[in-house]
Amino acid sequence: MHRNVRALSRGLALIGQLNAGGPMTVVQLARRTGLNRTTCYRLLDTLREDGYVTLDETNAVFSLTPQVRTLSEGVSSRDLSSQAALPEMFNLLNQVSWPSDFGVFELGSVLIRESTHPFSPFSVHRSMVGRRRSLINSALGRAILAASSPALCREMLEMTASLVEEDALLAKDRHFVEDIICQTKQDGYASSVGGSEAGISAIALPIQGGGPVLGSLNLIFFSTSMTPEVAARRYLVNMKQAVREIERRWSAANKARGKMR
Repeated sequence: MHRNVRALSRGLALIGQLNAGGPMTVVQLARRTGLNRTTCYRLLDTLREDGYVTLDETNAVFSLTPQVRTLSEGVSSRDLSSQAALPEMFNLLNQVSWPSDFGVFELGSVLIRESTHPFSPFSVHRSMVGRRRSLINSALGRAILAASSPALCREMLEMTASLVEEDALLAKDRHFVEDIICQTKQDGYASSVGGSEAGISAIALPIQGGGPVLGSLNLIFFSTSMTPEVAARRYLVNMKQAVREIERRWSAANKARGKMR
């Protein structure tokens, strides 16, 4: 294990305080961060030289410069969603042992962004991140479809029909899709039996992001172990709690990112 770089942590603490509270004097920053004034001056001088902080010499007040935005510009909403999802996915794994995936709609199918498959005692897969699942036949995709507005749903299906050959016919089958959405809403969760892989079943819930659906979270299990109905009775409460926490984490991270802009 490498030793922590305390100066880096302290410098970030100063940036965090200036971001949260606006321009401040060294005395104010020292009080809020618990650092002594000499350390604050030294760190602020470094941040000034690097262009992240400016000093109003008339009022002896430090403030952030627009360059601080470069520290967060590379972080996309999807990066934030993955960061929000993974801790709760591990909490879910600790509760139920079966693996789960977090997926987002992309180019006509569902892209798995995070997964606990490598850590589950019941998983036969060790590499799931980056794999794609059907928007039509997977629980992940059905959860997203059922939670989307009619207009967005149409757009996703049109993209699937044009980009995903194996799903094109079903994506154009309006009655089939309506039946899927109706059943999902009636059940309160999406499900699939052998939809993505023979012998594998799943249930899934959508994850809302304050606008279009952010993605979905599934729970994977062997079809011989239980039906989706049994899985829902056993684990849906745990999954709903995980989804609520993911949504809360994502909202908080997105707001913090917005303040940096």
